[in-house]
Amino acid sequence: MNELAISCDVKSPQEKKTKIVININNNLKEKLLYKYMVGYNGIWNTIKDFTEREEIEWAPVQDGKYVLMVQAKKPDSSKSFDYVSRMDYVIGEVKEKLIGNVYVDKDKLVLGDKLTITVDTVKFPLMFRYWIKVDNEWEMIRDYSMDNVLSWVVKTEGKGEILVECKNIDSKNDFDDFKNVGFRVIPLKEVKITDFKCLTSELLENSELVFQVNSEHDKDRTILYKFFKVNSNREVECVQNYSTQKIVSYVETKSGDYKLLCMAKDMYSINKFDDRAVLNFSVKKYSPIYIKNFTTDINYPQLSGTKVTLIADTIGGRELLYRYIIQGSYSREDSGYTICNSYVWESKMAGDYTITLMVKDKSFSGDYEAIEHLDYIIDEKSREPVKIQRVMLDKDKGILKNQDINVKVNASGGVELRYSFIIRRNGTTIKTIKYGKNSFMRFIPEKNGNYELEVRVRDKYSDREYDCHSIVKMDVFDYIPAVIDYILYPVREYHLVGERVVINCITQDTKNVVMKYILSINNRKVEETEFVGGKSYAFIPKYSGVYKVEILAKNIKSNKKFDCKREVTIEINEALPVTNTRITCDNANFFCNEPVIFTVHSEGGKDVIYEFYIMEKGDWNLVQSYSKKNYYTFIPFHKDKYKVLVLCKSQYNKDFYEDYNIFLFRTQ
Repeated sequence: MNELAISCDVKSPQEKKTKIVININNNLKEKLLYKYMVGYNGIWNTIKDFTEREEIEWAPVQDGKYVLMVQAKKPDSSKSFDYVSRMDYVIGEVKEKLIGNVYVDKDKLVLGDKLTITVDTVKFPLMFRYWIKVDNEWEMIRDYSMDNVLSWVVKTEGKGEILVECKNIDSKNDFDDFKNVGFRVIPLKEVKITDFKCLTSELLENSELVFQVNSEHDKDRTILYKFFKVNSNREVECVQNYSTQKIVSYVETKSGDYKLLCMAKDMYSINKFDDRAVLNFSVKKYSPIYIKNFTTDINYPQLSGTKVTLIADTIGGRELLYRYIIQGSYSREDSGYTICNSYVWESKMAGDYTITLMVKDKSFSGDYEAIEHLDYIIDEKSREPVKIQRVMLDKDKGILKNQDINVKVNASGGVELRYSFIIRRNGTTIKTIKYGKNSFMRFIPEKNGNYELEVRVRDKYSDREYDCHSIVKMDVFDYIPAVIDYILYPVREYHLVGERVVINCITQDTKNVVMKYILSINNRKVEETEFVGGKSYAFIPKYSGVYKVEILAKNIKSNKKFDCKREVTIEINEALPVTNTRITCDNANFFCNEPVIFTVHSEGGKDVIYEFYIMEKGDWNLVQSYSKKNYYTFIPFHKDKYKVLVLCKSQYNKDFYEDYNIFLFRTQ
């Protein structure tokens, strides 16, 4: 027994203007409110809004097929309705049934699948019109034509419904018969970029840079990747158009700061991209030259005639040159520039010597780019040189004031080592720890600023100020200012009314950052939120126009109006879809080294444009970007299996595509 049913005091059909009483059969035995509605030619009218009355009078004034519907809800319900019941009713002459049945080739699909609808009729010829239900709204797919078969690409997940309206060719009615059929679209795993990294250890001018991206997705789906390079002048260059290749490489000819944007999408996704990521990197002419250490293999003092090896430990440069100058009281030795980072010096006489190391890149025209001096004594007992292997801090970056910072020094050489620490803030020394046995220390920065930690190490028996030293730089903050790294949103070429737009913000120090969102339509502000913790904002456009979202971010401790501001502008438009896309070929047989022309035919759309992909040796590659050219000429060079994919859409539609088709062939 139905929980809620409706009936009429007189049976269908009836003449127009007949008074018909609609009755409610409430089998729930609970108090309900009822809303009475009548549907005619796809338009619904409310006879009586929610009321306690269980019957109502209705007098139709036009002949045709009507749908009577009653929605019921509990008096305290927050839902639009809790129960619904409907029935068909005919006024005037009973029309013959034209549609026998409507068939779909499959009732379970995934996004991007094509659904083929076939209408079985009791007579011919007839005209057919097709509708699809999206977000509880009916959208026309194709207006009246004599085609009883329709191919449609499913673009939304969940339950779907197709409505077929049918009428005689000479009929003046909006429709003479109709029928609904349902289907279900199974959700896909969201495409998500999980890793985006540079595989090249040194990013240098005129060197190959290699990048790799990885993503999560359904294993049986084909994912395409597109890469854009953005330089410091915000000039954009496409490094790789959409392809299945996850590794991209190119040679950067100019040093500077760059960003690499990767967009990933399912091959059949209607989005321009499903996820994207940005990688920041810098390309240098060559690494700055820095002398990490300049030492000897044996420490002074040594006897005259001892062979001493000078060792240069440097970083940076491309092709380094080294010059060693040994200056004593009575002699001078100059190696001249050489490619060797070591030099053997055999002392001829006792005395005090100054040894100078000069380093430069081969391309540098000056005397040197880095210089270092050391003193050396001949005719005294020698020791192993003192070296600092590593200075370790338990904090990396983003240090806040009043945080403990622990420092540990690893050093070697000498007989008995002593350690000293000097702390400077904004160039001024604020703390000095004199030489002692401890190779570790702890300090707490009480103010923000630029800090410098100098570690000095010397042998207990050394008469130098220090035998070696190392400097570590740190930045200390009151709080970490909010920074919006980048904004993710559906950057489509065509946004439609009624489509939900979601904007996601990627920020640093997400926990302590709050956001404010301001929405404007055609430069008129319509919504402004308070500062909230959420990093996403969504809206559903009801009208076409230019939508702008201003995004303000700040640290919860900030007393500013905002620390960072970004904005997103989206244009909202409307259009009918492209359907029934098919590819034809001018050849029946395919041979190597002979051209073949593929031509695309489609229905619907406005100013339709086409994009072509070729699968060769298992990889998909974009061969023709969107244009009005509906054909593509291809020359196969190998005996193999090939696939041609065409995407098509209206020129002003900003979806990545509206319809597609695939053509398979094998060369002989």
